[in-house]
Amino acid sequence: MTRVEIPDARPKRTARRVVAWCAAAVVVAAAIVVWAWPSHEPVCDDQVGLTPVDGQCVGVADTDRVYDFGHEELRDVAVRLREANAGARQDDEHHVGIAVLLNLTPGDHAIEPPTQLRKQLEGALRAQAAHNEDRGHLPRVELLLANAGDGFEHWPKAVEELLRRRGTPDNLVAVTGFGQSLTKVTDAIRALAEEKVPMVASTLTSSTLQGIRGLLRPAPNNSQQAVVAAEKAAEIARGKLARRGVPGTGSTAAPLPGASTGPEKPKAVIITDEKEGDPYPSDLKETFEVEFGRLGGQVADPLFYNSGLGEVSGTFRNHWLNICSEKAEVIYFAGRGLHLSAFVGALSDVYCDIAPDLVVLSGDDSPTEDQVAGKNFTEALDKGIEIINTELAPPDLWEALDLVRAKPEGSIAPDAMTDAGVERFLGPRDGASAAQPADDGEVLSYDAVFTATTLVQNAVEPDREEAVTARDVWAVIDSIRDFTAVQGASGRLSYDTQGNAVRKTVFLMSRTAEGHELVDVR
Repeated sequence: MTRVEIPDARPKRTARRVVAWCAAAVVVAAAIVVWAWPSHEPVCDDQVGLTPVDGQCVGVADTDRVYDFGHEELRDVAVRLREANAGARQDDEHHVGIAVLLNLTPGDHAIEPPTQLRKQLEGALRAQAAHNEDRGHLPRVELLLANAGDGFEHWPKAVEELLRRRGTPDNLVAVTGFGQSLTKVTDAIRALAEEKVPMVASTLTSSTLQGIRGLLRPAPNNSQQAVVAAEKAAEIARGKLARRGVPGTGSTAAPLPGASTGPEKPKAVIITDEKEGDPYPSDLKETFEVEFGRLGGQVADPLFYNSGLGEVSGTFRNHWLNICSEKAEVIYFAGRGLHLSAFVGALSDVYCDIAPDLVVLSGDDSPTEDQVAGKNFTEALDKGIEIINTELAPPDLWEALDLVRAKPEGSIAPDAMTDAGVERFLGPRDGASAAQPADDGEVLSYDAVFTATTLVQNAVEPDREEAVTARDVWAVIDSIRDFTAVQGASGRLSYDTQGNAVRKTVFLMSRTAEGHELVDVR
């Protein structure tokens, strides 16, 4: 299948947000980035469809205008969006609207930095183009940009404006996006569900978001990722014990002098963020703890921090002192990538004789290239530690496809990833774009909009003259399952009754001072 090319005016990036950790940037001493996003004073009024709230433009932007929410980095995306929407309206009087609801005015310490937001919009644009430029696909789709404000603080206003777009010329039929697993995001989802507006989240991975009718999620949830991380952690820990000659770990070597003569359990230390309103860390911690124990490991006394209270670097330095004395085989970091970079960077200030043998595992919210480019972080990597993150989509999708196919028969579904799904997103394997690194936010946003457009197609009835509505799409919310599953860029998309994509693969990316690599898929 030929990929639809979208003109891109951006300077070319040579790495994706998660694994390209060697970019040049300036990081504050605490290793937590303060975003420097080129901006200008936004204009909020009825003409652009937005309302000023706490210095932010909240609501749904008018599709007839180029609106970048006050940020120059989004300017060319907004230009391309207006052109694509104008084409959709011109080609089809019965076009439909699919919204991308995000925090498009992030604060200085937002969980989702500007680079990730832009990537999500890029993915949505790709899916829109793939749908609209296929002449057999009707109705055409226009994308609406909706802003819920920093931290989704103003979601009620955004939802109110979205609901107003039903039955208008925009004809809203579904909402995608949503971003991170925050309490206020869940509130917005429940409000839309009450109004029977179909939703497809992109990178939303909360394990507690179950049973919300009308919500589909193409990404593997936090519990799925934590299970994979625990399996990998137990495997690494047993390998370390075996190399030390510890009995009961499969070692054939004689025990080292002074080693225990009885079985020794692999040990892990878990570090968890206690910030209120963010269930992501507790999701990871609870599942990892249970699964690691089930696999025969033991968890040391837990360590905590609270990013909601401000500065965390001092807490992390003290934690490192305890970790280095604990002699655990692995560390599991149940927190955001913004703070993982600070945690790893804090090791540069601590003497730790076990650093060359340390492995830190974490979830898909991993550090961006800006967050890990600082001196502290690179010095910590130079001490020899390894960082392994679970990933929603790896940077090289073709490499990932090869790895999936190389897995033993029965360990992964044979159609977990296919050439058709990757090619639809990247183009031919030998094409010019095949080597371009992917970004999991872009890939999952593409899959979310692709899912929504598939639902729209499924809602079309032969010989019907009226436009498809949100209620029509709601009626076919269960239509992408098993035999009618579709192949997205991240893999097979088949949704169960809870709205979860079933049998999704979880990738494991490793980072050391030598670089990064895709090490496993499960």
